[in-house]
Amino acid sequence: MPVYQYKCKDCGTTFEVTCHLSERDEQAVCPDCGSRDVEPVFSSFTCAPPPKW
Repeated sequence: MPVYQYKCKDCGTTFEVTCHLSERDEQAVCPDCGSRDVEPVFSSFTCAPPPKW
């Protein structure tokens, strides 16, 4: 299941939401202040090739 990161525009809290894409907007609520005024945070990820045994 995907993990989405958000930052609250009201209090500045960064938080994660784990849900299906169709539930993303519904679940994007700041856990600290309850605001729905949030913006997505784009994070990078790395991918490594499988090890050679």
